[in-house]
Amino acid sequence: MSSYGIINKPFVSAVDPIIDTREINKQVTDVYNEDALTDILNWADRKEVITTGQPIYYTFIDESLFKLGDTTGASVSGSGTTQITTAFTAATSGQTKVQDLIKFPDNNVGIVFSVTTSSGIDTLVIKSVSGANIVTTAGDQLSIFSVAMGENSDAPNSERFGLTRYSNKYQIFSITSKITDVQNAATIEVDFNGQPKWIVKDHLEKKIKLKGMINAAFIGGQMSVTTFSDSNPILTDQNVVSGGGGGGAVQTTRGVDAYIGLYGTTLVNGTLGTYEKANLDNACDVLTAQRAPTDYLVVGGDSAMRILDTYYKALGSSGVTSVRLVVDGNEIDFTVNRVKYGKYSFNYAMMPILDHPTIFSQTVIAKSLYYIPYNNMVKVEGGGSAPAIRVRYVPQQSPFGSELIGEAYDGALNPVNPVGTQKAWITNWFTYQGLECLGVQHFMRQQVR
Repeated sequence: MSSYGIINKPFVSAVDPIIDTREINKQVTDVYNEDALTDILNWADRKEVITTGQPIYYTFIDESLFKLGDTTGASVSGSGTTQITTAFTAATSGQTKVQDLIKFPDNNVGIVFSVTTSSGIDTLVIKSVSGANIVTTAGDQLSIFSVAMGENSDAPNSERFGLTRYSNKYQIFSITSKITDVQNAATIEVDFNGQPKWIVKDHLEKKIKLKGMINAAFIGGQMSVTTFSDSNPILTDQNVVSGGGGGGAVQTTRGVDAYIGLYGTTLVNGTLGTYEKANLDNACDVLTAQRAPTDYLVVGGDSAMRILDTYYKALGSSGVTSVRLVVDGNEIDFTVNRVKYGKYSFNYAMMPILDHPTIFSQTVIAKSLYYIPYNNMVKVEGGGSAPAIRVRYVPQQSPFGSELIGEAYDGALNPVNPVGTQKAWITNWFTYQGLECLGVQHFMRQQVR
């Protein structure tokens, strides 16, 4: 319908909103920055294939060759004389033989004169080697540190040292993208990687979330009671879809935090929210007691690191240097603060995933510092070293994707191998991965807030 008047902006906009173009910033702002879920395990590509394909993998650690005898709960007779009679707890019995030398807390040395065992408890008679009086009380820890044999002696009793076995399980991680024929054909008004297609956005976000879920499990996961080989699994797959599976056993992997909780050391600062010299000394003393390496990577979220910074910055810049993080000779895109204290070098670095506002924000994980041997290496028997922390994975059998992450396609519109009659493009990514930590006795978590 015609009308009188000039052609102006209200007139054109009123004809039809589609006629009047819109000014849109085609770049979508990444407010949530989810791709900052840093993968600590891929710094030096530390991955190891599960060659047998078994759902559980094992590692073994050696046993300490030198022991302490614990006299907690025992009676002590002869304290203050040259001959002591006492007993060791059941946990520390069976490791002392006649002729062993014992170092007492009063700095005297005694020699084991006799050992009698009853109900798994060793009772020892120990004589002073110097003739000095030995003073000890129940609860003392006695060091079995050496041996002294006599002239024309026979061989001492043989000792046996065992191995301790640790295990973990891999976990199946999966995520799916699905788009219909109509939406896949339509363009959108914003760009993702330079393309105005929703499928590009969806693929980018799904891959980022998959990576984030893997990383989160490697930090905060716990090993399941169920194993894929269980005949009557407690945990089962409830994701039953039309024509699909479901009902199978589900197993989960143990993360770094759970590894430390079981086998490492967990410390809690006396005054949360404040870091003091006593907290640093405590960390050093614990690591020394575990015969740990002297070079450590210490990671935490921003709120935990700020508490640490408050302490160090109050000391001035002396001894605190900023360096680039290098792992296995590869320079990593992290800047760390390095502090040398006593025999230890601590390399402090932020880990973005620990700052995530939802993943760990309500747990002790976000409130703690994690001590991991720098370069993540531990010694192995016979010489050499192995990564202290790495990914164990089952190679993918899918013809699509990579050896680590497989891809499967469905729907008549998928561009790889169109199948079926459903007018959709369906992509599923899946991976079989688990965490493995070696020498976890050298790992530590220190809660600071």
